[in-house]
Formats: sequence, C-alpha cells, structure tokens
Amino acid sequence: MDGTMSTSLAAAAANCRCSRVVFVGNIPFHASEKELRDACELIGPLRSLRLAADPATGKRKGYAFVEYPDDETARSACRNLDGHPLRGRELRVGLAGRHRRRRPRGDSEPVGLEDAIHAASLVAGTPPLDSVTRFLAARSARELREMVAALEGDGPDTLKLLEEHVPGLATVMEQVRHLLDMAAADEAAEEAKNKKRAAAAESTDDHRAKFAKVEVEDGGFKHKIAVSAVGVTCF
Repeated sequence: MDGTMSTSLAAAAANCRCSRVVFVGNIPFHASEKELRDACELIGPLRSLRLAADPATGKRKGYAFVEYPDDETARSACRNLDGHPLRGRELRVGLAGRHRRRRPRGDSEPVGLEDAIHAASLVAGTPPLDSVTRFLAARSARELREMVAALEGDGPDTLKLLEEHVPGLATVMEQVRHLLDMAAADEAAEEAKNKKRAAAAESTDDHRAKFAKVEVEDGGFKHKIAVSAVGVTCF
C-alpha cells in the first residue's frame, strides 16, 4: 500500500467514531498541536490525535478527534477534560460515537470503509491490516455471510484449528463478525422505526375515521362541521 492510501486510511480511522475516540471542540486557533496533546495526555496516553483542517487551504477548523487506548480512558476524558481551559477557551469533549446511517444498506451493497474501520477498532489484540480492512469494506453483507459460512462449513472445531494455524485469520473473522453484527443492528433499528411509523399512521387513520364532515344550513348559509361518525343516528 502506498503512503497516500495509508494516510487516507489513518485519517478515516480518526473519524471512526468508535468508543475509544473522543471529539474535542472549541480549540483555540492559536493553540499549538503540542498544547492540545499535552492537555489530552493529562487523562492518559494517546493512540492518535488528528486536528481537523480544510483540505484545500490547510486552515484548522477548531476541533479534533483523539483516540485513547481503551474505552474507559476515553470516558474519563469526557468526564475530566470537558471544560478544561486552553488559551482562554474551555474545551468541549465527548465520545464521538459511531454514526448510524439513515437506512441499512442492502445485502448487495458494500458495507463501506467507515463501518470496516469501526469493526477493525473493535477487534481485540493486534488490529487488522489496512489491506484487509479495505478488502472487507468493498464486500456486501451477503458476501461476508457466505465467507463465514464457507469457513464454518466443516464445523466450529475445524475453523478454530484454521484460526490457530493460519496467521491473521482469527483477526479477519472477528472483524467480519463485527461487521455482520453492525449490519444486523442497523436492519433491526430500521425495522423498528418502520413499525413505529406504521403504527402512528394507523392511529391517525383510525382517529380520522371517527369523524365525518357534514353540512348544516343556518339562515341560508351552509357550514361544515366535524361530528363523530360513531353512533350517529338518523332522524
């Protein structure tokens, strides 16, 4: 992988929005990167720090993404670094979190680099290779399920044996399973949202069905009024 691709992936990793990454806002433009790093390291060591900047001009945007080694340190940063004074400003710090997409991708659509990077961040131990993350990002959920099914075809014991003897396979399988879990969670959330929307629409229709507009004449003028359509008797 060339230097440009590695840099691009590293920048995307800083935007992974996983639970180890915190968003640091309200950074003074005249504060140096070292000053910001020193402030963040009051909580603990950093895995990475990326100051956001305009790609065209290089001008800083006043916020950064900071990755800590583990979830607990990131949460500690949210508790203890939020409001920390830096060059006359108070830093705003919070977990970046993974952005939930507006709709789940179809079975045939690639899972995408953002989700592949997020899944990589959840892998225990040695992180997956960049080349593996890019490969998985281009695969669909259906292809990933087929991949798992093929490797599990001879039973869990065989897969466990393969993971023990094929370098990197256990890491790839863990990353794939995280991706499939994320896809399933997105689909479940979308289904729940659709059910809620349908229930609300049905409730509205039922409410409307209980009323009917009728015309009454009063002194030569006709007025439309809403009356209950339930239990109306003729007379």
